Amino acid sequence: MYDQPAWTVVVFASGALALGYVAGARPGRPNLNHPVSKWSDRAPLLGAAGGAVLLWIVARLVTRDLGVLTVGVIVVGAVVGTGIGLLAASLAKKTARVTFSPRTIATAAVVAAVAAEIGWVLWRTLITHVDWPSAKQSIPFPQLDVVSGTALSVGGVTIQRSAIFTVAALAICAIGLWFFINRTRVGRGMQAVSQDPDTARLMGINVDRIIVVAFALGAVLAAIAGVSQGLQNSNIQYRMGFLAGLKAFTAAVLGGIGNIYGAVVGGLVLGVVEAMATQYIPGQFGGSTWKDVWAFVILILVLVFRPQGLLGARVVDRA
Repeated sequence: MYDQPAWTVVVFASGALALGYVAGARPGRPNLNHPVSKWSDRAPLLGAAGGAVLLWIVARLVTRDLGVLTVGVIVVGAVVGTGIGLLAASLAKKTARVTFSPRTIATAAVVAAVAAEIGWVLWRTLITHVDWPSAKQSIPFPQLDVVSGTALSVGGVTIQRSAIFTVAALAICAIGLWFFINRTRVGRGMQAVSQDPDTARLMGINVDRIIVVAFALGAVLAAIAGVSQGLQNSNIQYRMGFLAGLKAFTAAVLGGIGNIYGAVVGGLVLGVVEAMATQYIPGQFGGSTWKDVWAFVILILVLVFRPQGLLGARVVDRA
């Protein structure tokens, strides 16, 4: 007997029901979305697929490993589902606008029964035999000798190779982002959409495409940041991005929301403040355990005395 979670039965049953319904509705592609009779029209297909899946659920709840009885469950389920579908068709005949042949109803029942069993077999033979890592377990991050090798010593100062990679990636990404935003057609379109999407659409800019490019660009930059953090921490875990996301927002606020240069400056200021707080603040309020606290203290001070950020937020004037 295999120890599958109880929710797998529900998942496979829902998927099989959907596949059975689609298989029955596809021949001829009838309109099953009429606002008045849509449920009467769908009743035969839902009854056929639902009846087959229901018998499969009962069999699986009785025993998780049917063995040679699997084919019998599929056949009997298809027969029962077909009968329920025909019964539902006869009951909904007066109010239905679409009629289905017995062959179509049987197709829905057979597809639902087979789909449910195939999904279960795939789970039992493949997924349960894979040694999946725990979601809460830290996973070692691949280390490269060039990037994460022995630390460098320059003038008595020890510099980690991963820190050099981070600074280099920051410079390259900042320059590349500036060039993309200010020197390319898509970048200028992105600025126009951020200022006034309706007017940008009237000027011939594909707003939807610009939004997709913006999300893709953000994902690429986030991936580079994730690689940098993985190299510094030597491992990755499911919550490693939470604090990094908070600090990224903090850096953007420090520099000025909407200001690319401000975000870079805010990130550098935040890093310097954390490093200095760790090294030079004595007593119980210093050390690495308090570096995050001092970072958010700086954020609070900036919000109180200079809400627009160090370099000022970009404000769009509209007529």
